Amino acid sequence: MQWKGPFEIVATVGINDYRIKIGGKEKTFHANLLKGYIARDQDASQATTDERPPTSSSVIPAASVTVIEDLEGEHFNDSDCEAFPELGGWGSEETVNDIKYGDELTLDQRRQLEEVALTYSSIFSDSPGTTSTEEHCIELTSSIPVRQRPYPVPYAMRQTLRDELREMEDLGVIRKSCSPYASPVVVVKKKDGTNRVCIEYRRLNKLTIFDPQPMTPPADIFQGMEKDQYFSKIDLSKGYWQFPAGKKDIPKTAFVTMDCHYEFLRMPFGMMNSGATLTRAVKKLLCGMDNVVDYIDDLLIHTETWEAHVKTLSELFKRLQEANITVRPVKCLLGSRTVDFLGHSLGRGAIGLQDENVEKVRNAPRPKTKREVRAFLGLVGYYKEFVPNFAAVSVPLSDLVRKGQPNIVNWGDSQERAYNSLKVAVTSKPVLLLPDVNKKFILRTDASDR
Repeated sequence: MQWKGPFEIVATVGINDYRIKIGGKEKTFHANLLKGYIARDQDASQATTDERPPTSSSVIPAASVTVIEDLEGEHFNDSDCEAFPELGGWGSEETVNDIKYGDELTLDQRRQLEEVALTYSSIFSDSPGTTSTEEHCIELTSSIPVRQRPYPVPYAMRQTLRDELREMEDLGVIRKSCSPYASPVVVVKKKDGTNRVCIEYRRLNKLTIFDPQPMTPPADIFQGMEKDQYFSKIDLSKGYWQFPAGKKDIPKTAFVTMDCHYEFLRMPFGMMNSGATLTRAVKKLLCGMDNVVDYIDDLLIHTETWEAHVKTLSELFKRLQEANITVRPVKCLLGSRTVDFLGHSLGRGAIGLQDENVEKVRNAPRPKTKREVRAFLGLVGYYKEFVPNFAAVSVPLSDLVRKGQPNIVNWGDSQERAYNSLKVAVTSKPVLLLPDVNKKFILRTDASDR
């Protein structure tokens, strides 16, 4: 990382974001990534060593900021880091009483599920468990420690960060460190106004040997569920933190703030192979349970009969208890006829679109830049199997993001038609029948010059 500038502040955006003019273009940066610029010929009496970014009450005038960018020139943004799971509320407050049950259950069916949940009540907690089924290893291509200076944190956020780290330390997730490794922390404001604490592991990740553990593609997860009548879903409590970091690799997880130096005792978010470690551990846990599918730390139980559903849940809860893995009660839904999972609505032999994501498409603004076009195509493209001739319809938009096209897109009639067609196709909430893999399939193919 290196400081660049000075650049001009064009406007403030919210409380902690600023629009900066760089090379004739405007970009928005969080205050974490800015510091005051002091001209070389500035009078010594006016100079200051305070490198805190500007706040809403102290806007820096024109040509007085420096912007932190990586060596390749790509601005560090929210999507480049992995957040700590939540801000605050580390103590266990959720219990088995917070579990949700299917609306169509009979009184007897609900009673059966409540008895199963009470039998294994120890697994229902919003605090992460500590399992020994798998540990996270970090194999690097270089033995030279990766270390960076701490990034500045706005004064208004510093106490929040300290409190978060103290609670993580009390929870046994992190400890004080003397490691030669040091990755910086960034605090990013989310769209809902809350803060997201991220660790910038990108340099360490570049040296990490990739773990090829496969993850089941979301599109493949729903295959074979066409006859299932009962569904349950559970979410592991802060899933990554339930698995220990390998003892010899703990120093590699170290990170720095402006106050202190910490290292993880549990598997951190944001590392290249964290998802692979979690996936491998969950698949070991579910070995032989054909009626349970997983996607990272989300589990979906699906059965054709009620008896099989109760039996499967009992076996799953037993395995979780033996492994000392906890699940979030408020995110548990047991015994439902329909379920939302991975952005899809599933049940009664059909699959549709989750209402929340349909609203995101409906409210998506018209793209103005290549990045916004990619974001829109990614949003609607997740449901491309629901949109007839998706590839052909989306061509005018796909052409806008080709190499050599301007960053500010040239929006014409063909783009407007494609944009509206894709929105209508998704927001009409199409529903597909799940295929019966035991029946005959007819394959029709087509070719295109594009």
